[in-house]
Amino acid sequence: MADIGIDLGTGTTVVCHPRDGVVHDEPSVLVEWPTRRGRELLLGTEAAALEGRTPPGARVGRPVRGGAVTDLSLVRTYLHELLRRTSRSRWRARRPHAVLSCPVDATPLERRALVESAEEAGLGHVDLLPAPLAAALGCGLDLTDARVQAVADIGAGTAEIAVFCRGTVLTRRSCRHAGDEMTTAVRTHLREQHGLHLSDAAADALKVGASSTREPLAAEGRDAATGRPRVVTVEVAEVEAAVAPVVRRAVAALGAFLEDLPVAGVPDLFAGGVVLAGGSALAPPVRDDLEAALGFPVKVPERPRTCVAEGLALAGGRPARDIRPA
Repeated sequence: MADIGIDLGTGTTVVCHPRDGVVHDEPSVLVEWPTRRGRELLLGTEAAALEGRTPPGARVGRPVRGGAVTDLSLVRTYLHELLRRTSRSRWRARRPHAVLSCPVDATPLERRALVESAEEAGLGHVDLLPAPLAAALGCGLDLTDARVQAVADIGAGTAEIAVFCRGTVLTRRSCRHAGDEMTTAVRTHLREQHGLHLSDAAADALKVGASSTREPLAAEGRDAATGRPRVVTVEVAEVEAAVAPVVRRAVAALGAFLEDLPVAGVPDLFAGGVVLAGGSALAPPVRDDLEAALGFPVKVPERPRTCVAEGLALAGGRPARDIRPA
């Protein structure tokens, strides 16, 4: 069994232990803060709070952009610090075994680069599993089932869907129309309609808030005309309207999997539905639009944000022949 499962996402990194559950669920941000003795590494929530507030000489980095690793050195540093903070005492005598998530359409070169970076960061044996398959495991689905099953994973950087049968992917689709693009749409709406400049964090908070309440939301930012601070009250319907074009593009891209879906799998998906996971699964109106476009019921699991990492932790105990990502 794997020591840990690591869902290294564009927006959030979640680490899960097979027995202890989620031990880390924080933004995927690393800050190298200059000090008299060199540098101090800040990770996760602590680092995210400093974005836009760093002095000259500080480095703010995200190990994953748009679902892809762009800076291998940064990934090594990030994973090394993450491992140091989340490792249990009994792991320190050896290099822990980990299962990491990867995009469903990752190339062999991208997979190899991620594995090598993880091993250089201090991990021992490293396996990779596409995020939708990991989400399936985390939701309690049986990947070896003879019925056709489908899982969509919409995170900050990518939106993906995989249809599989007996552990083998039959068809898949992915796109970059995901949570970060929704956040940008909210920022653009506030700037154009209310003359208010928002930070990424403030726009993301509005997007998340709109998924959990119908009450008006407060947006704090800088007035575009005067440069002075200003607070604007925003209706939830405004946020939904702002992100709707992004959602439609994502749904259209993911829905293309229907072109390759075996006809024999249609009754299976009518019965079992499509599982919707990922940090943006609750963003309005993702579920309803996806259900309308696909024609199959769409189900959101109890823990959509962490089910990928939970599945990765479980995957370490499965025979490799049971899971074939492509």
